[in-house]
Amino acid sequence: MNIIVISSPQQELNEASIIGALFEHGLEVFHLRKPTYSIYDTEALIQAIEPKFRDRVVLHHHYALAEKYNLRGIHFTGHYVKSHSDQLTNWYDKAKQQAMTVSGSKHQLKELETLEVPYNYVFLSPVFDSISKAGYKSNFADLKSIEKYKSATQLIALGGISLDKIDQVKRMGFDGAAVLGTVWEKPAQAIAVFMELKAAWEKKDQIF
Repeated sequence: MNIIVISSPQQELNEASIIGALFEHGLEVFHLRKPTYSIYDTEALIQAIEPKFRDRVVLHHHYALAEKYNLRGIHFTGHYVKSHSDQLTNWYDKAKQQAMTVSGSKHQLKELETLEVPYNYVFLSPVFDSISKAGYKSNFADLKSIEKYKSATQLIALGGISLDKIDQVKRMGFDGAAVLGTVWEKPAQAIAVFMELKAAWEKKDQIF
């Protein structure tokens, strides 16, 4: 786990082509999050992704499509956990029967103490002030390390992740970083930005 890319919440020009290029350049996990998309719109975007890459896609909505297209996994958003708590175990079991990952979103450290299901990984956000959401401030301004909060569930930093924050995220002990605004604020530069982020994460720390 290193750099995860989350889709822009709105439709982007040449979006499927950009997603495909991200995969071609080494993206291992892509979160498809389109809160306003119908199941038909979501399915159309999945169909536009080359079949060989669909096992790298994690779905935030319309989970039945993850089963239909053999996607990588499903993601329980905070809203879904609150409004569909009676369905979590059912979807978790279905996902695991198909060897899919199940991930979730948390916004407070105390939420990590009691997780609804044994997630493969959890997004913790916003670690820094959000790039994609104006005024969405960090919940963890004083956080130096997340080591004491780590368990079998991997923790992924989300929110305000830019190139100059990668080293800090690694020092804090996160297992990876998820990016949205940094990649999609200039879609024409998405591939170059992702490659820089990936290289920065994979760079070995130098000891002199």
